[in-house]
Amino acid sequence: MGISTENDRILEVRHLNSYYENEHSPQTGFWKHDWQQVLRDVSFEIRRGDILGLVGESGSGKTTLAKVLLGIVKDYDGELIHHTSFPQMVFQDPFSSLNPARTIGWILEEALRAAAGRSDADWVPRTKAARREAVREMLANVGLEEEYLSRKPGELSGGQRQRVSIASAVITRPQLIIADEPVSALDVTIQAQILELMQKLKEKYALSYLFISHDLNVVYQICNKVMVMQHGSIVEFGDTEKIYRHPEHPYTQALLLDAF
Repeated sequence: MGISTENDRILEVRHLNSYYENEHSPQTGFWKHDWQQVLRDVSFEIRRGDILGLVGESGSGKTTLAKVLLGIVKDYDGELIHHTSFPQMVFQDPFSSLNPARTIGWILEEALRAAAGRSDADWVPRTKAARREAVREMLANVGLEEEYLSRKPGELSGGQRQRVSIASAVITRPQLIIADEPVSALDVTIQAQILELMQKLKEKYALSYLFISHDLNVVYQICNKVMVMQHGSIVEFGDTEKIYRHPEHPYTQALLLDAF
């Protein structure tokens, strides 16, 4: 990949801590507010062209990290430096993230309409005809025919819905996509197709990914770097091959032992 430079950085995270608030009423009857820490001194970076895998058991803090990066969770301290605008999200369950009452064409056009207000969005097509053409092109890029424009999410298979979800993220021209378990709800054959699609779109649109998964086999297939999270902390980070062949942290060793 050549020599890395400062300009290669897509995202920098420095000493990130995140919390959520517990509210409960003890026997006294008074409400008590407790803060529970979820992320603990998390530091890492993503560079252009990276597919960084984030792995760890359920409850380790992976999804909370994604929500902090996207601005959904705001109770944090530390430093987030986005070198790109508006990273996009691909969710585990596309059915819950796609409006079931709208057609696929409307959903993809809405992503363009939402992007039109961005300061760096001079590329966004401004007429309905131009938006429709951009939508048709993106639909073809994710392997769906034009007839799907008039269908609703409930009329599609799980794999087709995930293709639409990916198209909705990519059509806004982000440089970073956060994918939270994007293939875990799919069968093995469809998983392979979606992973291949994500690789193809990465090359075509110069994307970088934060790829969150509990499946170490999937991470090995697609990611060039991997980050291991335990109890809200990063316990290991580095090149995928190196970590998979020579894991240093006992937690990483245990995860790999269970996976292979």
